[in-house]
Order: sequence, then C-alpha cells, then structure tokens
Amino acid sequence: MESESLKYQYRIVAFLDVLGFESMLYEFENEALENKKEDDTRLVSQKATDFVNVFKDVTNLMDDFDCNYYLFSDNICLTVDPHHNKSLIVDILFTISNLFRKFSQMGYFLRGGIDYGLMLDEKSIAMGVPLANAYIMESKKAIFPRVIMSDRFIEFIDDISFDETNQFNIENFISKNSEIKYVNLFYNVIKTDDKITFFEQYKKVIEDQLFVNKEKENIFIKYTWIAKEYNEFLDNYVGNIEYFEQDFIFAQEEIDRLKSLKI
Repeated sequence: MESESLKYQYRIVAFLDVLGFESMLYEFENEALENKKEDDTRLVSQKATDFVNVFKDVTNLMDDFDCNYYLFSDNICLTVDPHHNKSLIVDILFTISNLFRKFSQMGYFLRGGIDYGLMLDEKSIAMGVPLANAYIMESKKAIFPRVIMSDRFIEFIDDISFDETNQFNIENFISKNSEIKYVNLFYNVIKTDDKITFFEQYKKVIEDQLFVNKEKENIFIKYTWIAKEYNEFLDNYVGNIEYFEQDFIFAQEEIDRLKSLKI
C-alpha cells in the first residue's frame, strides 16, 4: 500500500527550553536516592514530580487554542497555522508568555526562539527549517530568559493586517535590544485580573533566583537581565496605565502599590 505523501505547510514555530535543566536532573536523582528505602526499586523525587506536573499544567494551557505541540525532555515545540485565523498569532504570543509565567512560579525560567516558514507538521512529526532556526536561536542567541523572534517572523506579522477593533496591539509584544527582537513576556498582564499579584509574583521569583545564584556569575547575569526587563516594563506600564488598561480604573493606592514592586 502506497503511503500518503507528507505536505509542507507554512507555520509559526516556537521552540522553548527550560534554563539550567541539566543541573536539575542531578538534583532530582540525588533527592530520589536520599529518599530510598530498603529494597526500593522505584525511587521518588518530589522535585521531579513537581516539574512534571508543571508540564501537565502547560499542556492544559496549550489545549485552549488551535495549535500542535510537542513535549520532550525539557523542551516545548509549538506550531500554528495563522493563515485561516490571524488571531492565532496573538494567541501563540500570549501562550508563550503564560508558559513563561507558569514555569517561573515554580522557579524555572524559559528561553527560546520563534520562526516562520515551511514545516512538515503532522501528528508526532515536526520537521523543517523554522524548527531548526528556532532551536538555534534558543541555544545560541537567546542567552537570557527570553524568546527571540526571527526576521522572517517579524516580516510575516508586519505584512498581516489585523482587525482595527482588536484590543491587543501586537507591537506591544515586541521588545528590542540592539538588532535582536524578542517577546515582551510581561505584556500578558493585560489579560490578568489581579495586576498587583501578577507583579508581586514576578518580583518574588526573580529576587529568589538572584539570591540563590549570587555566587554563580554566569547564571546571576541572566537573572540580572530579566530583573532589568521587569523593572523597565513595570515603569512603562505604570507610566502609561491608561493606554495598557483601557477597561480598568485604578485607585491611587493601587498605582502606588505597583510602583513599589520594582526589584
């Protein structure tokens, strides 16, 4: 029987990786060995269990919109076809931001890359130049906890005409440092009901990582970078809150509380 030929299709592809996962594997294993009881053949690590549960929660997030996703080891690959539904471009950016927040709350931070182009994107199969590019951006260029956007992805969204009634300005998702453009991972605050808790949680997890890694320079600089990004966004958000939150009215005490949440 002749097999059906696989077809290339245009896709947005995101590749995400958990920072420092290799060291976590040793922590998981050591914890399992420490918890070993006599005659145990199956060892338990609560840290490993918690990490896997985060992945399960992540799967639930991705089931909320029309995408293909692949989970392997500490990596996540997301793909969407934006041509029949332009809102999926916004959906994938919000989803990446929500994944970043979900992992950070457990003490894990992500980095990654996004590209656009032709993919073989079938059940259990993800193969193509955009995936390879997204992986290279994650492993070679991202460096810090950020998700880099390729030039092809930027060109694609620049060519898209979004509905003027769309309440989200996709430009607000794009941050830039020199020639590198990357996802503004804090912009999803606009879809969060409790704005203060959103920033409180980020402040705590970033400060925790700065403290834990203060003697590890190569790691510490990564969290110094994300702390700077957080502070700059918070300043911009509070200073332009009527622009960001057109459907919210803030009391002065709430504004003052937000201002106090810089790192």
